[in-house]
Amino acid sequence: MTSTPPQTTARHSRRLAAPGTPLLRLGLLALVAIGIVGAALELAFERHWGSPAQLIPWVALALQVVALVLLLLRDAGPVVTVVRVLAAIVLLASVYGVFMHVSVNHGMGAMDPQWDSYSPLTQWWNALTKSVGMAPPLAPGMLAQSALLLLLASLTPKRRQA
Repeated sequence: MTSTPPQTTARHSRRLAAPGTPLLRLGLLALVAIGIVGAALELAFERHWGSPAQLIPWVALALQVVALVLLLLRDAGPVVTVVRVLAAIVLLASVYGVFMHVSVNHGMGAMDPQWDSYSPLTQWWNALTKSVGMAPPLAPGMLAQSALLLLLASLTPKRRQA
């Protein structure tokens, strides 16, 4: 009686995808695409290109498009690593965007005559919740959501292999 070496069995089982995995992967990639289009439309509607800092989300969206296309074409080896690095860069850009939006809102608080009477915690809470200022702090979160979905999609194999 012969048996398969453990290395071969382990390698083979890693390549097998659960029956619904390719469909899950396709759904995740579709959500990434929808997120990219939604974020691009939001940025365009807001005319978000007036300064170099406002171009950061556009670059992040371009990186996400590249990562999405790469993952659609190939889901193995160095391509997956590149996709994950690009998604991580987009996540960092998103965190920076949330920070910048909250900071801009906080700066606008000085226009409120009672601003100085608020505690620092209340001031930052008002900036985060857009009680002062016009910058939407959660808008950059769309980038983070798409980047996280892209990371999840990179964990799922493209097709079931026997």
